[in-house]
Amino acid sequence: MKVIYWPNIPLGRDELIAMLQSLEAVELEVVKSREEVAAALPKADGLIAANPSPEEAALIGSVLQSDNVLKWLHLVSAGDDGLALCQLPPHIRTTNTPGATANAVGDHAIALLFALMRCLPGAWEQQRAHRWAKGELSRRATSLEGKSVVLLGHGAIGQYLAKVLAAFGVDIRFVSRSPAKPAAPAKAFQLPQIREALQGADVLVCAISLSDLTSGIVSEEAIRQMNPGSFLINVGRGPLVERRGLLRCLQDGHLQGAGLDVTDPEPLPEDDELWAAPNLIITPHYAGAGSRQAGARVAQAAKDVILSEIQRLGVKG
Repeated sequence: MKVIYWPNIPLGRDELIAMLQSLEAVELEVVKSREEVAAALPKADGLIAANPSPEEAALIGSVLQSDNVLKWLHLVSAGDDGLALCQLPPHIRTTNTPGATANAVGDHAIALLFALMRCLPGAWEQQRAHRWAKGELSRRATSLEGKSVVLLGHGAIGQYLAKVLAAFGVDIRFVSRSPAKPAAPAKAFQLPQIREALQGADVLVCAISLSDLTSGIVSEEAIRQMNPGSFLINVGRGPLVERRGLLRCLQDGHLQGAGLDVTDPEPLPEDDELWAAPNLIITPHYAGAGSRQAGARVAQAAKDVILSEIQRLGVKG
C-alpha cells in the first residue's frame, strides 16, 4: 500500500514516520512541498496530512479530479472543515483524529483566561517600562473563584476543561450540538439555547468544531447576554465568533478581555483591525502544540486507520 505523508503541521511527525516505517505492508513517501504532493498523490493509496488550508485543499482537489488511485485520506488533526474544500470523489474514505491534542488545547485556553483575568499583559507592559504601578492592575484583576463558565463544545477539549476548572469552584454550563450528559453539577444546553446559557455568565470558552450550525454562533447579541466585564476565549475556529460584535464588545468594555488562538481569516493580515483591539490576546493557532503524549496518540490513531484499510482492501504484506 502506497502511503503519502504530508507533515503540513509538525504534530506527531517523528512518531508517525517511525510508525509508518514499521508497517511492512506500507510503502511510505514523505512529501514536504506542494510540488511533491502534486507529483506523488496520483500514485498513492492513502494520504496522511493535517486539516488542509483553503490553498492546500485546492491543491488536493485539483490533483484528485484527474486519474488517481487514492482510497482514503486521514487527518492527524481533530478539525476537518478543510475536507469540504477538497471536493473529494465520493469513494474516498476520510477520517480524522479527535481528542489527540485536547489537553494541550485546554491548557492553552486556561492560560489565555488567567493571563486576562490577572492582567498579565498590562503587568508585562509596566515591566518593560520599568514602572511599578499596581493600582490599575489591582482594580482590574479578578479571580475565577465563583464565576460562571460556559463551555461551547462537549468534546474532548470541553470535557478536559470541565475537569480542570471544577477545582476552581466555578459553575459550569455546556452548550453542544446534541444533548450532553455532563458530570454533575454542570448544566447542559443545546446550540439553539446558547443565549439562555450565556445569561449571567462570566466566561465563554469556544471549543467546538466549525459547521453550518456553529458558524457565527457567538454573535454580539449572544456576548451581551454575559455579565459586563466578562471574558471570551476561542480555541475552536475563528468563524465561530462574529468579529464585528467581538470588537464592539471589547471597545465598549462589555468584555474585559478576549483570547483568540484562532482567527478569521488565518493567518491574520498585518493590517487587520483585530491586532489593535483593546484587551485582546492573539496567539497564532498553536494551542495543540507541546504534548509528547499527543504525538503518540496521533500516531496510534493513524496506525488504527491504516490497519483497518489494509484489512478492508485485502492488502497483503
